[in-house]
Amino acid sequence: MLKKSIGVATLFMASHAYSDNIKVTTTADIVKNDTECSLREAIEYINQDMPEAGYYGCGGKDAISTILLEKNKTYLLNNHLSIKKDMTLRTTYDSSVGDEIVQGVSNAILKMNGQDNILRVDNDQSALIRVNLKEVSLQGCEQECGIGQGGLIYNNEYLSLEYVKLTGGFAEQGGAIYNVATLLADGISRSIVEIRSSLVEKNQALQGAILYGGAPSFRISNSVFKENKTTNSTSANIYSLNNATVNEDSTLLTLTSRLVSSTFVKNTGYVVNVRDGMALNNLTVVGNSKGIYFDATANMAYLANSIVLGNIENTIAENCAGNVAKAVLQNNLVTQEDCGSGVNYYPNEFWSGPLIAGNDVVGDCKTLSEDGDSLLCPYKVPNQKFLGYIRPRILMSQMHWLDSPIVNKGKVVVNSTDTLIGCESSDQRGVNRNSNNTFCDRGAIEIEVPTSISLIGQDLISGQVAKLSVADLLGDSDLLSKTECATLFNSVKAPNGEEWQPGCMRVQQTQTVSKGKVVIDEQGNITYTPNGSWHGADIFRLQLVTTTTRFDEHVPFIEVNVQIVQEPQNHMESDKIKTSGGSTGILSLLGLFALILLRRK
Repeated sequence: MLKKSIGVATLFMASHAYSDNIKVTTTADIVKNDTECSLREAIEYINQDMPEAGYYGCGGKDAISTILLEKNKTYLLNNHLSIKKDMTLRTTYDSSVGDEIVQGVSNAILKMNGQDNILRVDNDQSALIRVNLKEVSLQGCEQECGIGQGGLIYNNEYLSLEYVKLTGGFAEQGGAIYNVATLLADGISRSIVEIRSSLVEKNQALQGAILYGGAPSFRISNSVFKENKTTNSTSANIYSLNNATVNEDSTLLTLTSRLVSSTFVKNTGYVVNVRDGMALNNLTVVGNSKGIYFDATANMAYLANSIVLGNIENTIAENCAGNVAKAVLQNNLVTQEDCGSGVNYYPNEFWSGPLIAGNDVVGDCKTLSEDGDSLLCPYKVPNQKFLGYIRPRILMSQMHWLDSPIVNKGKVVVNSTDTLIGCESSDQRGVNRNSNNTFCDRGAIEIEVPTSISLIGQDLISGQVAKLSVADLLGDSDLLSKTECATLFNSVKAPNGEEWQPGCMRVQQTQTVSKGKVVIDEQGNITYTPNGSWHGADIFRLQLVTTTTRFDEHVPFIEVNVQIVQEPQNHMESDKIKTSGGSTGILSLLGLFALILLRRK
């Protein structure tokens, strides 16, 4: 009852919190003087400065400029929506209680039903407006439909995207976004785009399939750019036509157009052209047809702490191209032939070995037994997550953290004259990095080692077998193959006298005697078979050695608590309980319900 009361109270408070927002009540693209509020009407209401009388079913007295869309609903649009005032478009989740909210997974969708872009953000005035999109997906016409600029969004204002998915945009310039970015007299851009925790996928353009701008004017972080295609060989998926204006007192540490903590995978064309004014940090750029094109002229741009590998077209690797000498490269993992050594006080490192432990750059990762040499797992989206990532692997040939070309590759300042670019404070997933830069990992992902004890379990009926998994509990690690265990523990057999299993698994009974057999594979899948039709629980702890925990001489394993509960089959048959037939039986049931209600009172 308490839970129910809390849930109802939470729903009431959530509803009250949204009471002044503008709620779209229909998915149809209509403008009609009725009680329904369409998205087009809601935007026009705000464009008209939100009159107290409302507009065609939208808004009214005390309304604020936030438009709420319903999760998982698709809003079809016949032509673009013009935005001329400050506003926020977001998905709301307050329609149900108890649902786990994973931002980005249940977005409302704005889908173009005609041949036009979806949003045109431009107030035609000098004052800059701010437009926020949060947890909203945009789907373009998914084919060439005659759009010149901005397949999904044309922006000439301050545009902020968070947990947004942009897909299916086609245009000559800016497949997903066209950002005007006109440089004013003071060198500052007229418009800016912020992208955080978002997915930009399967957009196409002649220039700038992801983002086209007159000059660098963006702040991009914690995002994924996948399968976009720029067809002009001299352009890039994130393309800036001109350099930003760099003042005399500008330094590498004050650059404002930032592209950080993000992943580029399976894009066609250069992923980005680097202009003066741009800062690229902690990127993973892997498996694209081309890598990064350096287009700066004044050494006022940098690429640091990143992984740029395996960007190949027609067997020709092109991880770095253009005028690499006119930008600053620090502490990247790259190929020597095209990216070079970078600055001598914080040089790049080179990798020429196997790269992807999978059949493709996107998909499942092979186990260490299947592939013990490749440096990275393919890109994959974990269960119940919005964004995927490319996970670095710790190989068994690496006998210490220092042997990894990715882990703990940071450096502290040793010379006050050197400009050292440290890692971002958190990785693509939001995992915090150590404030000591020496522990900085290259690329978008900071390798995470679990420190807490997790709990898994399953309820069984006699005769059943439990199927469990610890795959999500291993952090950014792999289970050791069973062939490695004999060497690690200097023992041919496991402590129980049997053959080693993956992860050098040990079972410790914590509260009960053993009542079953545990088998694990290298993917972390566990099969538990009870040794009889007992009634009760089997409670034990698994100790598992991973590629990262093995470096700890004192506790070289993670621990997982397991609880299996088994009950006998319920042989009670339904024909043992009978009610009278016809109206007498119905009246008896009604009488029983009445008694229950009286007892509750």
